[in-house]
Amino acid sequence: MNAPVKPDAFRVDTSPAPDPAAPIIRFAQIGKTYPSRDGQGAVAALSGIDLDVPKGAIVGVIGRSGAGKSTLIRLVNGLERATSGRLLIEGEDVTGLTEAGWRSRRRATGMIFQHFNLLSSRTVFDNVALPLEIAGTPKAEIEDKVARLLDLVGLADKRGRYPAELSGGQKQRVGIARALATDPKVLLCDEATSALDPETTRSILALLRQVNRDLGITILLITHEIPVIKEICDRVAVIEDGRIVEEGDVFTVLTRPQHPTTARFVEAVTGVELPAYLEGRIRKEARPGDQTVLRITFTGENATAPVISRLSSTIGVDVNILAGRIDAIAGKPFGSLLVSVPTREPELAAVLGALNGLELKAEVIGHVS
Repeated sequence: MNAPVKPDAFRVDTSPAPDPAAPIIRFAQIGKTYPSRDGQGAVAALSGIDLDVPKGAIVGVIGRSGAGKSTLIRLVNGLERATSGRLLIEGEDVTGLTEAGWRSRRRATGMIFQHFNLLSSRTVFDNVALPLEIAGTPKAEIEDKVARLLDLVGLADKRGRYPAELSGGQKQRVGIARALATDPKVLLCDEATSALDPETTRSILALLRQVNRDLGITILLITHEIPVIKEICDRVAVIEDGRIVEEGDVFTVLTRPQHPTTARFVEAVTGVELPAYLEGRIRKEARPGDQTVLRITFTGENATAPVISRLSSTIGVDVNILAGRIDAIAGKPFGSLLVSVPTREPELAAVLGALNGLELKAEVIGHVS
């Protein structure tokens, strides 16, 4: 005789399927406060943070010291707990996780530190192997995995060396290999290049981009250096006084900043400095016979097009180039020029009208004789 079928066998799972397009990390109205030093109140480190980190993307959070960026990233591995709001990782609300729950969650999250945090008494191989040993991974598997990771970060020949024998860039490569040991889905970078020289920084950023591209690992990084954002990030959030003041894709935010804090950050990588011989001569008010100094911003196809020569030939106005630069932001060309044109009308109006017709941003810097 057949056993009776339990009603549960007919029960259909009606819970929604995971959304493949959903962000891997979502901050929803996150707030974090600390008790004040005098014990009479609370200090807000984060207030109303809304931020999505798309799966497979490199997202940067930039801000000055004390802006709240370190607190933000520490929430993602449970080193800090939110006071309000919700934090979702892979669709799971982790806001109220116990410490035991966080231990399991951290295995899917790698962390790279500013000052490397390597154990001086362990070799390069043993530093990378440490998280695998803690997880109880078999020795043979550890040997194979660490060897592959050291090859990935370019340190296969340094496996027996100690941290004191390595350069800063090599130490950070060990840190990256160690962070990848547990096959994380998310890599957190806490000012990972701040202690490195510019050339080493570029090599570490190239390695992080390779890790993101080849392994499909999502990267969330915090930094106070706008060149880091420009070099490898897909999206950027600007944080000030514990709030996100601007957020979007890197090219749009860096070429069309909307918030004064963002504008100050990006000026170093998108602006063109006024030549020294003009700094003391430029003035706000125009005088008869003056030239008007314009900063023209080029984006997309216009960044490499001969716009100035076309401008001169089309409207018959002499345009004098004072300074300029062409660069790439998020893989797209971007250019900025300082030029001088006649202040008198109708020439100035013709220049500004032509630039507007070409969809180029023109900003009046001042006037010189």
